[in-house]
Amino acid sequence: MAANGDGTAAGSVLATLFDSQPLTRPELAERTGFSRPTVADAVRRLLDGGLISEAGVRRGGLGRVPTCYRLAPTAGYVLAVDIGGNNLRVAVADLAGTPHREQRQATRGTGAREVAAQTARMIRAAVRATGTRLGPLRRVGVSAPGVIHADGRTMSTAHNLGDDGPFDLLTPLEAAVDAPVVLDNNVNLAALGERWRGHAGAATTFAFVAVGAGIGVGLVHNGEVLRGAHGAAGEVAYLPLPGTLPPAQRPGHGRERLASEPGGYGMLAAIQAYDGWDGARPSTVEELFILAARGVRLARQIVEAEARQLALTVASTCAVFDPELVVLGGGIGSNAQLLPLVRETVHALVPFPPRLESSALGEVASLTGALRIALDGAREDVAISLTVPAAAEAS
Repeated sequence: MAANGDGTAAGSVLATLFDSQPLTRPELAERTGFSRPTVADAVRRLLDGGLISEAGVRRGGLGRVPTCYRLAPTAGYVLAVDIGGNNLRVAVADLAGTPHREQRQATRGTGAREVAAQTARMIRAAVRATGTRLGPLRRVGVSAPGVIHADGRTMSTAHNLGDDGPFDLLTPLEAAVDAPVVLDNNVNLAALGERWRGHAGAATTFAFVAVGAGIGVGLVHNGEVLRGAHGAAGEVAYLPLPGTLPPAQRPGHGRERLASEPGGYGMLAAIQAYDGWDGARPSTVEELFILAARGVRLARQIVEAEARQLALTVASTCAVFDPELVVLGGGIGSNAQLLPLVRETVHALVPFPPRLESSALGEVASLTGALRIALDGAREDVAISLTVPAAAEAS
């Protein structure tokens, strides 16, 4: 029992150091609730295991000068991966969550299998570039633009990748690394990222509305993501809102269908539908927003129509979920031009309107959420490993 208690104390000390500045042994004892002798044993064990290191001394007081301890820079690292229809991102971070490397590539393939192969190549390249300087790779967190099934492996309705599925996305990524890989929906992870490092840190019930090529909502209640019976909670692209076609009348199942919904495909379709542009017709949504900011009439009309359609989605979400906060994110949703009109329309439609904000994380919200789940898993794995030798000794 004593040995197992040592493992528990070591795990508690390590967990305290994950998210803090360097601390002395008395400070660790105060924060963990373990006795000073127990913390001293735990610190020795963690030092011997290479998980923490000395970080100088704390001067300025009377008496003995205490040594500070921190998470070791070689305690290990995680990878965060964001798979998008337009871009793939891979980030490297140590177990403290400090980023060390980030790479982005245009998504070259069409279909989940080709995109998975490209993603696996990027993961291998990130592992090679990192080498051993941060210690072992401990976990990979992956954000993907589709419905993730209950098995945590299978993805469906990945329209942004040109694939309806179902498809086992996890297996080709697991083959690329010698570490556990965890997969989740990109909008759910954007919500977790915003809760960790954005506007939603103090919110217990909030919605993250991601508008990029298409649209989706991540729902968080009491700190937990709501997934639904099929993993499809928040798939608001299927809401039969005014201006959208019934599913049976929509022109296809991929990008063509998304042209009738809020998001980049719908805005690009609107650009092509408008005649009489004063000057060159914008070829991208980015160009459209620039023209709208300059006061170009047709561009402003399309942006305002997008804001109203987005507001209907938000209002529908509020009627069912009643969040205290709604965060607008994604490459399009986080554009500052949308927020004022969305706020105005939602306040006119919703009896108890939420606070509305543009994402503090912008295009990296899903990547940030993928980092969060990778860190959580890696830290839990390390904590569990500390108890295994101790339990064996106790037996």
